[in-house]
Amino acid sequence: MLASKIIPPVIPESSPTILQFPADTTRAVRSLRNMTSQLLQEAAQVIPNQQLLINVVSRRVRQLGLGHRPLVEATPRSSLTDIALREIIDGKLTFELTPETNPADGA
Repeated sequence: MLASKIIPPVIPESSPTILQFPADTTRAVRSLRNMTSQLLQEAAQVIPNQQLLINVVSRRVRQLGLGHRPLVEATPRSSLTDIALREIIDGKLTFELTPETNPADGA
């Protein structure tokens, strides 16, 4: 069946033959990297400080890796980073700045 689509019924000897292979164009390719970068941009709206965002995400990824349950729905293909970013976007994960202690204060 497939060979009938590839090989033309009559091949003239004087002209070159171009074989056309059927292409499956219905399959959509979704890039996971694009999805993560989109989540990162949305999370940057919530936590605009890039260093702080990285620290919050890395700590949460470490917790998820140790077995803590996600605070948002996660698919089996979701990476731990994507889960942490979704938690930040949905407002389930927040941060608190602690006052810095100054060595000059005598503490």
